[in-house]
Amino acid sequence: MHEPVWEFLIVNYLFFGGLSAGLYFVSGLATWLTEDGRGAAPRPAFPRVARWGALLAPWPVSLGSVLLIFDLGKPLRFWKLFLHFRWQSPMSIGSWLLVLFTLLSLVYLWSWLEQEERDRLLARIPERIRGWIPVRIMGWLRLDASPWRRNLAIAGFPLAVGVGIYTGVLLGAVQARPFWNTNLVAQMFLFSALSTGTATILLARILDRHEVDLKETRFLYSLDIVLIALEFFIVLPYLIHGQLSVEAVKEALALVLGGPFTFAFWALFLVLGLLTPLVIELWEFKPVLLGKGSFHLNERWASTAAGLVIFGGYVLRYVFVFAGQSSGFR
Repeated sequence: MHEPVWEFLIVNYLFFGGLSAGLYFVSGLATWLTEDGRGAAPRPAFPRVARWGALLAPWPVSLGSVLLIFDLGKPLRFWKLFLHFRWQSPMSIGSWLLVLFTLLSLVYLWSWLEQEERDRLLARIPERIRGWIPVRIMGWLRLDASPWRRNLAIAGFPLAVGVGIYTGVLLGAVQARPFWNTNLVAQMFLFSALSTGTATILLARILDRHEVDLKETRFLYSLDIVLIALEFFIVLPYLIHGQLSVEAVKEALALVLGGPFTFAFWALFLVLGLLTPLVIELWEFKPVLLGKGSFHLNERWASTAAGLVIFGGYVLRYVFVFAGQSSGFR
């Protein structure tokens, strides 16, 4: 067993980065899909889903980036990552990707604020700080950016997918760890990120004081069912590929096939965090799938499924970070 260098700070960073990517992607999708598709600024088909995702998206990745900086050992030197850009370095690419994604998600959030909300936030800026902000920028901040929502959503799709994949690429780039050394890890992390983002918006919509919109909930349910299924069909090839690979990969895979991470991988992630919410959501969606009725939301079951998806996404990253560091070539 190798002593872990990356611990829970990295687990949390990978989870929060993926969560923000999923929140932005789902919000962008809900913004991009329109009710009629006509007009200069067509109305989003699922506006409250889009708004919740936009309001939540910037904060997990911001927190995750702070955790990543502290994990560097000398956090005050993090700025040196931005002195040069290297295509060959996943860390260099990822650093710039996180910055661009965070900035765009903040602009996207601003576009979903109402005029009163923008004025209220600007009024809270201390006078000393406001004096340093150019008048033109203050004028831009007061403008109604809602007509730009769809363009911002489209611009954010590749960045969100990039951040979601990058959290897996960061591990896969370490060739000395056979548990990570496959492109299936990046795909698995991407679908997990999109699913946890969907589940978080679903949970936020249920906890919202306003009446839950069945049309929007049906959209989130159907999207999450597809994403969980895709994630499962990435996990399956990952296990099969490992068993058919070289001896070092087989030994690494033994960490979750009878080794110390078996319970966390199979019971907590695969059964509790993946298959159980899938069964719940399929059961709730059964009347629609069989064409024998309309969608009816059970808030308790929906909250349970959403919570398990988020839990499973975290456990997945815990298993891969710690099990991967325990693997190695002889």
